[in-house]
Amino acid sequence: MPQPAARQNDPVTGTDVHILLVPSPGGPVPTPTPLPFAGQLLTGLVPDVLVNGLPAAVQGSVAQNIPPHICPPPASFSRPPTNQGRVVTGSPTVLVGGKPLARLGDPVMTCNDPADLPACTITAGSPDVLVG
Repeated sequence: MPQPAARQNDPVTGTDVHILLVPSPGGPVPTPTPLPFAGQLLTGLVPDVLVNGLPAAVQGSVAQNIPPHICPPPASFSRPPTNQGRVVTGSPTVLVGGKPLARLGDPVMTCNDPADLPACTITAGSPDVLVG
């Protein structure tokens, strides 16, 4: 089923899990903590192909989490988050710049701890450009 094409500034949302080291008398306690990822597709776009006047997003395009994950004091991150996500897959039939065009609902690999996971998705796209 066709989905709206993704472009620059389209949102990527989901929940990342990071290990926070919470101080305790016996030493830091590793605590898995869900944190919201609310980013926008900003880099790795195809500038010479425009969707509604904006560069097209493709497999490999990068979303930046804005605002970045913040660790609540006095805890610290076990692994500092990159606050970035990379589009994992796109259209199996439409290539832009030699890469699959990203669409609404495509998975995004975001910063998680201990390893990055496809925990987020593209949550908006073009209102009138649909891609299979």
